[in-house]
Amino acid sequence: MQRIPASVWLFALALAAITTLPYIVGVASAPAGWAYSGALPIPSGVQVDFNSHMAKMWQGARGEWAYRLLFTHEPHPGLPLVQGFYVALGALASLTPFSLTAVYHIARFALTAGLTLALWAFASHFFERPAERWLALLFGTVVSGWSWLLLVFDPALTAELAPIEFWLLDAYNLFGALMMPHFAAAVILQVAITLAFEHWARSGGGRWRLLALLTLALAASAIVQPYGAALFGPLLLILAAYHVFSARRLPLAHALRLALPFGVYGALTIYQALAINGDPVWAGFSAQNQTLSPLVSYYLLGYLPFILPAAFGARRWLASAADDRWWLPILWVGLAAALLYAPFPTQRRYLLGVQTPLAVIAAYGWSRAVLPWIRPRLRLAASAGYFTLAGAALAAVILANALALMHPEAQMSVYDQPDERQGYAWLRREADPDDLVVTTFGWDGRGSGGRLAAAVGQRVFAGHWIETVNFDAKIAQLRQFYDPDTPDAWRRALLIDIGAVYVWVDEETRALGGWDPEQAAYLQPVFRSGQVTIYRVLGL
Repeated sequence: MQRIPASVWLFALALAAITTLPYIVGVASAPAGWAYSGALPIPSGVQVDFNSHMAKMWQGARGEWAYRLLFTHEPHPGLPLVQGFYVALGALASLTPFSLTAVYHIARFALTAGLTLALWAFASHFFERPAERWLALLFGTVVSGWSWLLLVFDPALTAELAPIEFWLLDAYNLFGALMMPHFAAAVILQVAITLAFEHWARSGGGRWRLLALLTLALAASAIVQPYGAALFGPLLLILAAYHVFSARRLPLAHALRLALPFGVYGALTIYQALAINGDPVWAGFSAQNQTLSPLVSYYLLGYLPFILPAAFGARRWLASAADDRWWLPILWVGLAAALLYAPFPTQRRYLLGVQTPLAVIAAYGWSRAVLPWIRPRLRLAASAGYFTLAGAALAAVILANALALMHPEAQMSVYDQPDERQGYAWLRREADPDDLVVTTFGWDGRGSGGRLAAAVGQRVFAGHWIETVNFDAKIAQLRQFYDPDTPDAWRRALLIDIGAVYVWVDEETRALGGWDPEQAAYLQPVFRSGQVTIYRVLGL
């Protein structure tokens, strides 16, 4: 392995620091008595997923390695290895003096830096010249997309769905790393998988250390991002067949050794699929896990900064005797594109890490096809201008979050007010983590459920669009529960049926309906602080 230059290390640390700035602003801007939750306000959906990750970490911190959904009331078995990244991160946090939120962001910082180093290693596999490696690194990190042009040319379309640079975390390496550490970890593992396979295959398949590394990387990837099996399984099989039957550098007997990494990868992936779909509650979660692709115009414009230089470079690549290392990024991008509209509910998941192969393809086109058309003294300015325009959306997201967090009164969803913090402390002190708390939540992401599960690790009635099973039905039940015209007998029957132990009431709850819990003989107030009241359900 080649030594990574000090300048790349500094760049990696700089990117990690820049992506951490909004969180620092969040902590510094919290009013007296309030606490910053650790989530970003933009895009709004990221708060909901942040809450989910914190709930997973709570389970790991408690030594619960069999992960359960804390956002739904139905009893269901815990599943070992499922969501194992955050469960393990929570277990690690329990060994440190830091809070779960602090460990989450320490991991996010470290993995963002690690992602940058991994992308340099990937670029080094294709380019000898440092300048071209730097181009690939910039394309792999700071570049996002131009689907925001739809705001100008088709504003009616974006009224329903925003440009992907502002919400589709899977689409861009640094955007995902800005929000969630497991995205960066997944891309790092993808680089480890592809480079280990490439070096192993090109060495004739005789290097057992590389095969062991491939096995470990595939196993970890199956846990961190199991959806990737639909992409990396075929990718590695096609490349292996090429090395055996076309390039003839990998003996068939040695290629059969891939049964070890493929067997481990397949077993872990199939286990999770069978476990999730083998229980009705988990199957309900799986049915709600819909991540379908937007219109193709979003993707074309979203990846246009990569497509343009790649198109310029395509003719040169085809005309030259390009070495067969380039089949890896080309096949990777092609398979990902084919899966984006495949008949699976997880279409967008296959975008994760696709910027990595796009980056080296775009860097090739920019270096060897675009720059030769530009006068030498203008090339640096042209490159700087292009990367500035191509990275504008990512910079805008970081800046918008920092500015938004400077005004906590307008971003209450990512700050815990004093009443909430006291309520959380009471639950941590008095309640069992398995005690079900009736909470509110809605399609707008507002409500107590997600925040409470994140802050306490408590089981809640509703709190996540996907992890609350039968989500729409439960939203309807909550509306009926707080409707003043609903008979008390119905409310009590619901509480008994779901096994509720506590009811959390706050401003969001009161906005949902006009019913006053103080009038219910089966609810006993056990905690009060300002706008927050916790009731214990009696008679269970």
